[in-house]
Amino acid sequence: MRKILIVEDDEDIAQVLKKRLLANNYQVVVAGDGIQGVRRARNDRPDLILLDLMLPGGNGLIVLKNIRKHVTSEYLPVVVLTGVGDSEFKKRILEEGVDAYIEKPYDPEELLGTIEGILRAKRVSHDQHQAETTRSWIR
Repeated sequence: MRKILIVEDDEDIAQVLKKRLLANNYQVVVAGDGIQGVRRARNDRPDLILLDLMLPGGNGLIVLKNIRKHVTSEYLPVVVLTGVGDSEFKKRILEEGVDAYIEKPYDPEELLGTIEGILRAKRVSHDQHQAETTRSWIR
């Protein structure tokens, strides 16, 4: 079962997301602030992170940089889910390496489709890497 970390300070939004993801066979971990989000990313090793940008304990950009800096795992996809629609800020976030930027209010089906697409691409990439590694050992 794939695990998703939700980093969201609004409990209502976090619970709606959690319920929806659980109904779609995901394991879900929730962090209510940026500090907890980085810690959970490090300890729980999620397959994907849903990250709000406006958080207590560090804004989403700082949280993203800390996750990229401190989480010692393979590439970790991040989907930003935010009410911040400023195009310059969006550009900065995308340049930091997020996989998707979805503005609130969001379409639940679009969000699920985005998550599935990212996880599918990650799985294909991982499988290709494994095959290349195996071939190099055989030679």
